[in-house]
Amino acid sequence: MEKKKHKTISEYSQRIDSTDRNDWQHLTDPVLLHIFSYLDKHELNSVCRTCKKWYRIAQDESLWKELTYRNLGCRYPRHDVSWKSELKRLTYHAPIHLHQTCEGHLDEIYYVCFSNSGKLIATCGADGIVKVWKYGHTTALLHSRQVVDTPSYANYVEFNEAETHLIMNCMMREDSEEESQAALAVLAIEKGLAVVAARHSWFSYFRGTWLTSDTFLLADVSTYFFSNDNVKLVSCKFYEEELENPELYKRPLVENLTDDNVELWSLLEMINDGYRPHLVKVIEWSKWNRDSPIERMASSLPGERVVIIYQQSLEWDIVHRLVFYKVDIYSETPSVTEPIKIIMINSECVGVNLSADHRYAVYNSRRICVDGWYEQDVDTMVINLANIGEKPEVFEGNKSLEKSAKLFYLFPSISSDFLASGSEQDVAFLWDRHSKHVIATLPHTLPDAKNGVGAVAFHPHDPEVLISVADDCRVRIWTSKNRERQFKLQSDIPNCE
Repeated sequence: MEKKKHKTISEYSQRIDSTDRNDWQHLTDPVLLHIFSYLDKHELNSVCRTCKKWYRIAQDESLWKELTYRNLGCRYPRHDVSWKSELKRLTYHAPIHLHQTCEGHLDEIYYVCFSNSGKLIATCGADGIVKVWKYGHTTALLHSRQVVDTPSYANYVEFNEAETHLIMNCMMREDSEEESQAALAVLAIEKGLAVVAARHSWFSYFRGTWLTSDTFLLADVSTYFFSNDNVKLVSCKFYEEELENPELYKRPLVENLTDDNVELWSLLEMINDGYRPHLVKVIEWSKWNRDSPIERMASSLPGERVVIIYQQSLEWDIVHRLVFYKVDIYSETPSVTEPIKIIMINSECVGVNLSADHRYAVYNSRRICVDGWYEQDVDTMVINLANIGEKPEVFEGNKSLEKSAKLFYLFPSISSDFLASGSEQDVAFLWDRHSKHVIATLPHTLPDAKNGVGAVAFHPHDPEVLISVADDCRVRIWTSKNRERQFKLQSDIPNCE
């Protein structure tokens, strides 16, 4: 009688493995699709490498659509891209990782901006110091200057197109109790941020802007033009003189206010109807309303611009407004035309900015309650300047710490895919523009103190880079996982010098 042979453990395992493989191979597509629906994005990418059938099923749009909804916590339509690429955009290309923290300011930082090329960054704040940084894998300080002494402070800076000068708005006062007097100053970057031109500003909160690389905008009533009490936008063209004694570049700002190196002429005259100019931006006329179905000339003269002004009502219970004027910056006579567009705002604007391509204007606003206080909600509004007939988009979720009678400026920034804003909540808010959902709150928390975020700025050519500045005197640079990976690869390349 033949003796029965016992199978080894390895033989049993091979049989089981073979049976399991056959079972998995015979699973239908709907069953596999249901099983795969329990996987996360990393697991889905892993099963793609198993076989062609699993790869095909793992690419199903329904899986990645549900993962995107799960990641964002909301549902929204998106028909122009695959849901897999959409999830990758939100998780791999959004600037949500802290790359670097820069220090050097001595007090709260109020504003930050990039130069047009994205190579330079400027910051200013309550310490009266203006700094220019060189952006890169490791951002480094280039220039720093104490332009005004405390309690005076600087609350706005902006590069000219040539990136040779900064315009700076500052509030000047002798002591903390004194009412502020505003001044606009031009700083020469290559001369260590020396003040090369300056003028008093009639309106304390009018921050000014550049018209050309050697001309900035100032708002005035009668200091220079005595024809009437209408508000004028004044073009200020400065002439920079080369000084033989380098010590003269260290003169305090107040000594530059009386220099005669600024040529003034009235660019725009606005009828005095109970509003005062507050914040201003300028775009080329060719970029205005370009997507509108209304036929108009596509070309424009070299000097034609659209001036966008946020005007604040002199009465607290009257709505404020955004007005749009067409001007010719080379005209010898001031424009006295009616606005080409008015948008009434039943709220207070606490920060405005333009996209890098000047296609969109974005501003933060807080609504006024019936008791004269401001609501907690801070709405971020986006206006399509290429089609001004569109209704502004509203992005919600940002809130102030409490209802208050006092406002704090919170400057937003906008890129092609994302929208960001400072807040009073120790975070910077980051929205996805397609879903209008908050995809991240970038932390600025301090152990024992509040730390409001005053301003944010996207890199003009890279939406995966964002900068924020806060009350803790620090500049934070946020990047995406994609940029972090690229930075690491660059740092791993050996230096052959």
